[in-house]
Amino acid sequence: MAQHTVNADVVLMGGGIAGLYLLQLLQQKGYNCILLETQTLGSGQTLQSQGIIHGGMKYALSGALNSESDAIKEMPDRWRKLLRKDEDIDLSATQINCERFYMWSAGRLASKFATFFASKVVRGRIQKLERTQYPSAFDNNDFHGSLYKLSDFVVDSASLLQNLLRNVENRAVKIKSVTQFKFDACGDRVESITAELDNGDELVLKTGATIFTAGQGNEALCAQAKVQYAPMQLRPLHMTMVKHNMPHNLFAHCVGTSSKPRITVTTHTCNDGKKVWYLGGDLSETGIERNEGQQIDAAQQELKQLFPWLDFSSSQWATFFIDRAEPKQSSLNKPDRAYTHIEKNIIVSWPTKLTLAPDLGDQILQALEHLHVNPNGNTPLITALPQADIGSPAWENLF
Repeated sequence: MAQHTVNADVVLMGGGIAGLYLLQLLQQKGYNCILLETQTLGSGQTLQSQGIIHGGMKYALSGALNSESDAIKEMPDRWRKLLRKDEDIDLSATQINCERFYMWSAGRLASKFATFFASKVVRGRIQKLERTQYPSAFDNNDFHGSLYKLSDFVVDSASLLQNLLRNVENRAVKIKSVTQFKFDACGDRVESITAELDNGDELVLKTGATIFTAGQGNEALCAQAKVQYAPMQLRPLHMTMVKHNMPHNLFAHCVGTSSKPRITVTTHTCNDGKKVWYLGGDLSETGIERNEGQQIDAAQQELKQLFPWLDFSSSQWATFFIDRAEPKQSSLNKPDRAYTHIEKNIIVSWPTKLTLAPDLGDQILQALEHLHVNPNGNTPLITALPQADIGSPAWENLF
């Protein structure tokens, strides 16, 4: 068994959108950093997400803006700057699945929504469309609802991860497990982290700060590192996918009678060229009480009601359960922004939503400044360390 020792300013633990975004950001800022991943990059929540970069309008369906919608209203513009190389990270090679997201009503829009969507408060964030501007899925005389265009857009999650991994590949290391956190004599700081590689070799990382970016895995890491004040909650969802032969690319929220989208649809193209509609929204939240067959039945009935002119009879259906890991909130409410918690020289973090990754980056830079961890330059790492690979999107694994 060989032992490899690496000196790092920062060690990141967990390779989803949070870990890879921070790895790229910190390298750009001159930090000598390394990321550890026990599985494949993005294999948790990131590659199971719908890839929506949204500005919070879907949280304003009560007819008024709130803290949740207001906290992320700048995110689409922030991401567009990243895609144009106008910020520290260059995401210009990321595939955009759709430039604009839509919101529609299945019937007559409630007056409170219509009045709110036409108000000055949301001007520039939502625009009512004429029928000639409708996406093809709504190009039917039987559609009698209203359709709006949002400032939101959708990225391809796998493409995003590939973009974030550019030039930091040898800093994203595949490990078997973390075996030890070694503290200083006072127990106030982590001096080093020991990990086991898949081949049995030992990796010792001497670090100035450690950032947990492992999603659901943060809970076990906190217990292992004796972090006491970063409790986690899990918000379960039952997601549905329908693979079909129709040409329609749909990216939209359906407005129902509640303050949440009735259904959220994104479109993804599989390796065989066929399209998958990925269904979230209230369908996925209420679906936790249904088994796979019941969830498929519910999804089929929902699409039959919303799109009676479309034929899904020869389509393939699949579902899966996922737990969204977040910092604990009262009554399992969704956090309204990214989260960081500093304890010793450990930073526990959750972006809470893919769209809030830049917000998390801002908070992490402030946290490192608070810990007096300064960038010492990008010292080359041991190139022989095994690199972590990017996982597969959910729609490739289910069909």
